[in-house]
Amino acid sequence: MVEGFEGVLEYIQHDYERLNFIPSADYLIVEGMSQGRMSGKSWAGGETPGGRFSNVFRFRDGRISSLHIHLDPDYAGEDKARFRRNKFASREVDNHP
Repeated sequence: MVEGFEGVLEYIQHDYERLNFIPSADYLIVEGMSQGRMSGKSWAGGETPGGRFSNVFRFRDGRISSLHIHLDPDYAGEDKARFRRNKFASREVDNHP
């Protein structure tokens, strides 16, 4: 078990069917969502603030040379006071054509 989660993480499951793969030169970015339960509270990426992640793989000579994992560790949404997205949720804008 990952240090810091002992006794609180009940389960976590990644949604493999909805992973988004973005290749670019020596990099592969993988966006995804997870769902789970921690300390009696559930989350589900796309439905709750927690549960979204991205992994950035860098390749060198056909092998992974580095990996950066990006996620919001507040899975259960308990840190709403410092979570700025809640302040702007009603003004979300999609700038994609």
